[in-house]
Order: sequence, then C-alpha cells, then structure tokens
Amino acid sequence: MAIDLWPGDRVKWYKVEFTVNSTWQDGTVDLWDADNHVLIEDIPASELEAI
Repeated sequence: MAIDLWPGDRVKWYKVEFTVNSTWQDGTVDLWDADNHVLIEDIPASELEAI
C-alpha cells in the first residue's frame, strides 16, 4: 500500500493534529504529538487525514 504522506506533514488522527515523523513500507506511520514530546508508533496510514 502506497502512503502519500512524508515526514513533516501535518495530519489529524481522531481529530487531534500530529506531525508525521516517519513512514513505513507496511502502511504505518510514526507521529509526533503537537509539542514533539511523545512519539506514537505504528499508526495505520488509513486512519489519518492529511491537513
């Protein structure tokens, strides 16, 4: 599955804004929270909305 997201892109996940940290070939992404304090890993790209 191709991911049309890149590190640094802003996305929404469950109506909360995050910054993409990295994308993976398995269709998941890692996200930074708004303050770049917490890295959330292995989120399916299909659950994200680009903003």
